Amino acid sequence: MFIDEVTIKALAGKGGDGVVSFRREKYVPMGGPDGGDGGDGGSVYLEADEGYTTLSHLRYKKTYKAGAGQNGGGSNRFGKKGEDLVIKVPVGTIIRKNDRLIADLTAHKERCLVAKGGRGGRGNARFTSASHQTPRYAERGEMGEEALLNLELKVLADVGLIGYPNAGKSTFLATISAARPKVAAYPFTTLSPVLGVVELDTESFVVADLPGLIKGAHQGVGLGIKFLKHVERTRLLVHLVDLSAAEPWKAFTEINRELAGYNEDLLLKPQLVLGTKIDLPAAAAQKEEFKTKIAKLGYEIDFISAATGENIRPVLYRILTILQTLPKVKKIEVETETEEPVVRKGVPEFSIIKEADGSYRITGEALSKKVHRYNLEQTEALLRFDQLLKRWGVLNALEEAGVKEGDLVRIEDFEFIFEPEDY
Repeated sequence: MFIDEVTIKALAGKGGDGVVSFRREKYVPMGGPDGGDGGDGGSVYLEADEGYTTLSHLRYKKTYKAGAGQNGGGSNRFGKKGEDLVIKVPVGTIIRKNDRLIADLTAHKERCLVAKGGRGGRGNARFTSASHQTPRYAERGEMGEEALLNLELKVLADVGLIGYPNAGKSTFLATISAARPKVAAYPFTTLSPVLGVVELDTESFVVADLPGLIKGAHQGVGLGIKFLKHVERTRLLVHLVDLSAAEPWKAFTEINRELAGYNEDLLLKPQLVLGTKIDLPAAAAQKEEFKTKIAKLGYEIDFISAATGENIRPVLYRILTILQTLPKVKKIEVETETEEPVVRKGVPEFSIIKEADGSYRITGEALSKKVHRYNLEQTEALLRFDQLLKRWGVLNALEEAGVKEGDLVRIEDFEFIFEPEDY
């Protein structure tokens, strides 16, 4: 099944915890702290791969998680880094992270970081100083990033084949490439874009057979607008018209009208018109009249018969010549995100909220990260965290907010009883 839109969740790995450890050997009386750092958590990447043509492999599994970093050990042993997770997607995949466009993967092996692994916590060996030679404190690893990803595939091809159902697009593609689309004498045989590679001497180009359009497609009739978006990423449109049909001119104009209804810019794309099935008497009878009408609009036109192979190779060289004059498809511009400055003035922002049960909750991104980073089961970690609350003005702010002695205060899952005399 062809799937061109999916939503998945990416979870990067948590960083490993640092460890509190001291060197204990029989003849080393002053061994000192030797707790190692935890390993960084694994990150999640999306990578474009030419082996994929649809997002269907991501249809059922909705959560993808990278490996966690290992905890540090004694003797200054560092924890192993968590294993990265690489999710393969088709070339042409557009990535939105938390509703923000972050990447357009247009080349094989192009990769995008979508969720960064958490940093490993530092072991107590990192906190040794001249005034504090036996630190009994180590950091916990940071949580990995979590991201909701909206993936959208817009087929990347040099040439897009458009036209009414049964115009001969699938037969043409099967004739000029190794692609084998389903071919039959009824509408909507092709229910998803099919890609084929055309090789001419030392040159090659990619052709996409886009599902047949009908009148009202841009409003959702038939296959609707589901596949019209794939036309946007082609460099050249080859418009196939069945000249053996009753009204080929009407078919041609209606397809162009549908393109304009979806996006008027599509009519600005170079378009080569191919009259098909010219081996049939009905097509031969309408050929000259159709050619005259197309010429008046300024479009290039040619004629083929995929059934007999008539004029196929000259048309391919003509397509190649046109492509050589056209620019490559531009990447979609991603939405840049302003990075926070490394050096901040003042203290991080936080809010104090009174809960229904009379307790208080402190919220703030930086403060939440610190709670996860500190191992508050360690006495020294508690003292360090208390100093941080004083330094950031949190304790003063609690008193100004009306918090009284004995009130319960929460920061994430950490709770403490407010005692103003302590600061």
